[in-house]
Amino acid sequence: MRRSLRWALVAMIVPVAIPLGAQRPALIKLKPASGQHPEEFTTVFALRELADGRVLVSDSRESRLVVLDFRTGATKAVGRTGRGPNEYSRAATLFALGADSTLLADPGSRRWLVLAKDSIVVTVPPDDRAVLAVSGFPRGADARGKLLARREKAIADAPTTETTERDSSAFVLVDRATVRQDTVAWGMPLPRRTQQTKNAKGEITSMSVMPVGVLAYEESGILFPDGWFAIARHRPFRVDWRSPTGTWTKGAPLPVAPIRVDARERSAYLERNAENYRPRPELPPEFALKPPTPGDFPDVIPPFPPGALSVGPDGVLIIRRTKSADFTGSNYFFVDRQGKLVGELALPASETVVGAGPRTLYVAVKDEDDILRIRRHPW
Repeated sequence: MRRSLRWALVAMIVPVAIPLGAQRPALIKLKPASGQHPEEFTTVFALRELADGRVLVSDSRESRLVVLDFRTGATKAVGRTGRGPNEYSRAATLFALGADSTLLADPGSRRWLVLAKDSIVVTVPPDDRAVLAVSGFPRGADARGKLLARREKAIADAPTTETTERDSSAFVLVDRATVRQDTVAWGMPLPRRTQQTKNAKGEITSMSVMPVGVLAYEESGILFPDGWFAIARHRPFRVDWRSPTGTWTKGAPLPVAPIRVDARERSAYLERNAENYRPRPELPPEFALKPPTPGDFPDVIPPFPPGALSVGPDGVLIIRRTKSADFTGSNYFFVDRQGKLVGELALPASETVVGAGPRTLYVAVKDEDDILRIRRHPW
């Protein structure tokens, strides 16, 4: 049953600068929302604004793709689930291409679907050269014909492979037409342990990948629709930018105070993640997660977790902040293309930034029944 959702419009406030000595970013307040769409979602996996202001949204849990019209409140289904032409097994990532087209990467079938506005017009098979060049899963795409891939070290032919922060992974731009590849940056991968088992024929029968340690983190990169590439670093926390012509701008360390992991932070982490450590009757005891010990935590909380980067309005980069004892809501850093911190946006825990257009920001709002609706703010 649909429920009415009460939501407040936040008055526009010019960002207030906090003294640099306090190492607190300027605070960003959103302009009043220009609309909220009535459509209900379980998850908002990806959002893409079209040229006419309508919005493509993928809900991966319900495996559906829709287009929303904020002017009329209308919702239109795009495609359907299936394995046939112009069908998807799972609606997931959406990348803006040129001429108001969109790339939908389907992880279930390892196929790609290309949309012209709100219609699926091309199905790219899994054996296409471009699909194979990024192992089926692009990390980004732009309007200039480039795809972003991330290359990790090969998994060893052994039961267990360790990936540590001393390893490096490559960020590679792949030309969709020629499949020409250009490594543009190297970054620290997510520390993890990969375990695999094989049968008598040497075929892999099972594989599991688990992060190593608590608050594990990686250096992340993102490709913007106009061809700019950004990579967020941890030590120190900064953002480096690469222009479409290959010119690099190295960002200065961002004025964000590091948060030491003490007893209070460890307690807050365990409280936030208590559900993960509760026994599950459906699982054998050996699969139960054990609560971490103090030695499992890093010295400081990483400024951002894996998968924290998104394309923001007006060419800025949005970085989701790692939660901590004092930052329990949804906090986001906004960084411009000079690597400078524009400010920090603080939202309640029930609200998350899910996408942006050139002059708009979209926020998913969760109600008391865990139903999501999308709100639009002018930027």
